[in-house]
Parts: sequence; C-alpha cells; structure tokens
Amino acid sequence: MAKKKVTTSVKVWTMILCILALIVGFIGAGFVYIYVYKPESDTFVSGDFEAHFMELGNQYAGDCIYIRSGDTDILIDAGSRENSGDDIIEYIDQYVTDGVLEYVIATHADRDHIAAYEGIFEHYEVKTIIDFPLTNKTGDDETNILRTYYEYRDLEVENGAKHYTALECYEESVDGAQRVYQISDSVEMEILYNYYYENHSSDENNYSVCLMFNQGDNHYLFTGDLEGDGEEELLNYYNGSSEERYTLPHCVLYKAGHHGSNTSTTAELMAVIQPEYVIVCCCAGTSEYTTDKANQFPSQQFIDNIALYTDNVYIPTMINPDYVDGADSSVLPYTSMNGDIVFSVTNGEVELSFSNNDLKLKDTEWFKENREMPDAWK
Repeated sequence: MAKKKVTTSVKVWTMILCILALIVGFIGAGFVYIYVYKPESDTFVSGDFEAHFMELGNQYAGDCIYIRSGDTDILIDAGSRENSGDDIIEYIDQYVTDGVLEYVIATHADRDHIAAYEGIFEHYEVKTIIDFPLTNKTGDDETNILRTYYEYRDLEVENGAKHYTALECYEESVDGAQRVYQISDSVEMEILYNYYYENHSSDENNYSVCLMFNQGDNHYLFTGDLEGDGEEELLNYYNGSSEERYTLPHCVLYKAGHHGSNTSTTAELMAVIQPEYVIVCCCAGTSEYTTDKANQFPSQQFIDNIALYTDNVYIPTMINPDYVDGADSSVLPYTSMNGDIVFSVTNGEVELSFSNNDLKLKDTEWFKENREMPDAWK
C-alpha cells in the first residue's frame, strides 16, 4: 500500500507541474504578442475612455470627434468641409479595424459639422445614427450639404442602421431609442435634454445635440455649437428646476461650445461644470466668421470665462503665420497647434497625447501675440 501511495503522489505532482508549465506558456505567448507582434500606433493611448479631437486638413472651424470605450466606436460630427473625409477616415482606420461605427451623432445641420458625412457613411457600416430634431435650413448655400447628409444617412438606414433624433432618445418615444446607452462596462453615453430640440431658435447652433459621457464620478460634456441662450435653457432644465432630476455635474472634460466663440461657454455654465480640461475644435485665428481679432476663435471672452477654472486648454489647428495669400503655394494657410489631441482616462487617471506638441494655449506664441493673459493664468 505504501508503494502505491508514493506512485500516486508522483503522478499528482507531475500533473501540477504540467499545468504550471502550460500557464507559464500562455503568459509567455501573451507577452510576445503584446510587446513583439501587436501593431503599434503613434497616437494610440490605451484607456477605458478615449476622445480623439482631429485636425481636419484645412483652415476652417469644424468638429469631428472620435470616441471609443471598450468595443464601442462613436463619431460625433464630420466637419469641416467635404474634403475632410479623407483625413477623418485615415485617422479613424487606425482604430476601427472592423469597419463598424456603433454610433454616429450629427449635432446640427451646419456645414462644419456634417459636410464630410457622405464619405463616412460610404466607408463604414453604422449601427445607430442620432441627430438633430430641428433645422432652419430651407434655401441657403448649405442646403445641398444638408440634402446630401439626409441622402446618405437614409441609405445607411436602408442598409440596417437605426436612426433616432435626440428628442426621441431623450423621451424614449420610439422603439429602441434610449436616453442612456451603456457603451462599455464603465462608461455610459447620455443624451441630454435641450429646450431647442422642440422649440424654434433663430440660431441654428441652438439645435445642437448635447451629450454627457459618464464614467463613474468622471463626466465629459459635449454640447456641439450650443449658444448662450441654449446653455441658459440647459441650466434652467437641469439645475434650476424644483423637480427631482439629474443636475449637471462638475465635468473633467468639456468640448468648448461653438469653437470657443464669444457667444457660448458662458460664465454661468462654467460656474456649474467647472471643467478641468477644455478642447476647442477650431483653427485658432481664423477670419472665417469675423475680422474682429478679439472674437476670432478662440475668443477673448471664451478665455476669460474658462480661465477661472482651468488652464488646461488645447486646440488642434491654427492659422499659419508664414502664409501669405497669393504667394508661395507650398505654404498652407493652416498649421498644427497641438495637432490631433487624444484625451484618455484609465482607472480614473487622465492622460493627454498630441501629434504636434503639448503646449497649453496660454503658452503658445499665437496666444501671446493675439490674446490678453487673464489674471487667473498669470
């Protein structure tokens, strides 16, 4: 009996050693894949939540933000011009390897937010499209761009995509429309209520779809081009009501409203959300909308309002100071400020990466030459 007992022990130990060897082998194989064979990207930042603010290949203001969390890929807007599509697709294809965008959000009907969607809808399979309930556009120069957006959006729907307006999502009034979408284990995408989803505004910007991404105690706010009166309505609804409802929280990230204009990012909204990081989707110093330098994006008023809460302000693109209209055609009218910007959060820790440089707006030569330093930044 003693001899048999010894033999059994040997067999058990042999089995344990084999299992350990197998485990070590798997770990080693994983190590080799991650550090040797896995493709690398110059701009990739791993994390539970990532927001990529892209350069759009021209000197115009425009929004295009790629979000990913877990296995979910989201595109918010596709500006600023039709030819931005190639730059957007080239960038996103670094990350979207299956050709699928789970969500596409078109915040409002202005050209600098929807012009490149034709190429996006042709290139990607889209699962869900969420867009603006209202628009004033009936016969202006951008009507053809809006018509093109509708045409390619509807083709995507014919091919299987679901389509909801932001109001349908907020009210959950259509089968499948949700106010809150769980996009990963730790992150949810919330469609906020905007008074102008169902009320007329003389300003197209106020129809913007407003989103809040919630990651535990971290919140990230995106308001499209919402103007000051739209922000006031947002505050009245969430923070000024006696009804029991969600209130706008402190936000770690705020995508600056209307490209950092003097008519949005109001002092009242900033006092509530008190952002820690602000990304301005614009080409700094563009005269596209005004020749008044103080009000060119990002405006002095925007800077004064935001400076009380943070100096972590970043911008992808700026007007090229070396460009002279009609001179050397090899010099482009725009150049990188921070370049492509990636805001990433892993285990609650924020990390930023840039394709050009990591200078805060206040430390750039453009700022020193074109803006006054607010006291809070001195």
